[in-house]
Amino acid sequence: MNLVGLDVGGTAVRALRESGGVRGEVARRPVPGDYDSLLALLAELVGEAPEAVGVGLPGTCEGDRALFVPALPYLRDRPLGRDLAERVGAPVRLGLDGHLTLLAEAREGAARGLRSAVLVAVGTGIGGAFMADGRIWRGAHGSAGSWGWLPADPPHAEAGHGPFERAASGSALGGRGPALVAAARRGDPSATAELETYAVRLARGVAALASVLDPEAVLVGGGMADAMDVLGPMLDAHVARYASPDGRRVPVLATGLGSHAGVVGALLAAGIGDAWQS
Repeated sequence: MNLVGLDVGGTAVRALRESGGVRGEVARRPVPGDYDSLLALLAELVGEAPEAVGVGLPGTCEGDRALFVPALPYLRDRPLGRDLAERVGAPVRLGLDGHLTLLAEAREGAARGLRSAVLVAVGTGIGGAFMADGRIWRGAHGSAGSWGWLPADPPHAEAGHGPFERAASGSALGGRGPALVAAARRGDPSATAELETYAVRLARGVAALASVLDPEAVLVGGGMADAMDVLGPMLDAHVARYASPDGRRVPVLATGLGSHAGVVGALLAAGIGDAWQS
């Protein structure tokens, strides 16, 4: 089969093609600033003769329509699935990017072989997913795993961003996350101290999820997955402070597929169809 996965993030689009069971390289392009340009880019990335396309979005969707996508407000209520299907001549399946990321991790990554897992996807915002009894739990409205709305300081939310997302997303570091991580790896004490402060905020949410849901593992994905060599020991220490006794037993791991997990999940959804969702 000729399958294509597309992962639409707040700043970049990733694309992955599989033909005859062989996968190509992941392509990465900037996200355009309007709907028509995004639609044209996605069609270009899909290319010729696809049999099915999966698309991950940083927000909720229903059927072929995007609903609440705060990072890309021009997608709201747009029939992206239908419009893209008409352009590429193949069925298009939309999904929440966190759900698709955990699907990929369950099939090919750090959650392989597990029956339950929580994904905390930390990037421009915070999203995620929950797997129970080997199935991704979609939720009544398609938004299960929206961990960005967990309580945190400051306690109030904005229109499109919950308290935990404001406190502990990559954006909370003011765009300096990669530089801070690189400096911490070099042993810079001020960078290490700033990351430690950030890790406290992130650990509070992780500890709450580990304690309440009691999964076999919590996976940290998104851009922060690539920083877990530095951030992981900090999270372990602070989760132990805030979690329940059983929550402290839940390992906190980096996603095995790193920043490509979302596009791999979109590719898998293209092949599986809707059967992967609860």
